[in-house]
Amino acid sequence: MARPGPSNEYDSDEDTEGGTFEHKQRLLEMQRTQKKANLLTEKAEGKHHLADFLPESEKLKFAEALVKAKKLAADAKAGCTREDYVENKLESDNKGFKLLQKMGWSGKGLGANEQGIQAPVNKGKAPSDMQGLGAASAESDGSIFDVYRQRMMLAYKFRPNPLNNPRRPYY
Repeated sequence: MARPGPSNEYDSDEDTEGGTFEHKQRLLEMQRTQKKANLLTEKAEGKHHLADFLPESEKLKFAEALVKAKKLAADAKAGCTREDYVENKLESDNKGFKLLQKMGWSGKGLGANEQGIQAPVNKGKAPSDMQGLGAASAESDGSIFDVYRQRMMLAYKFRPNPLNNPRRPYY
């Protein structure tokens, strides 16, 4: 037995004149973003690939951040950084410093010609709780594919918006 009357009606106590509450909120959001959507759409004229939408200023920021990250990774791979050396520098009142002096160390590089390293040897990272020997983090290795993916994620924010769908932060 079918129920009488339309099945898709709003509750009688909800005011639907001019749309529901959600419709009105969406309309306000679209009105706020109209100018930016038009600007993005105009800039995107003739572009096809997602990378084409990334502004030059953002490309430069991304490239600088990438160079900085690679430099930090190289420093970490090398074993120690300048900060490690400054923080852990041997002072003359240190017991290890005195022992090394007794054995003939003069504060210069090790070896017959004093050409060895002067920086402290990297003590390595201690594994955190519940990790075993050789445990490594799941960090990006900085491959070209990871860099491309990150650049496309950044470009996604600047894609055209011809229908003025309000953009919300994705990342």
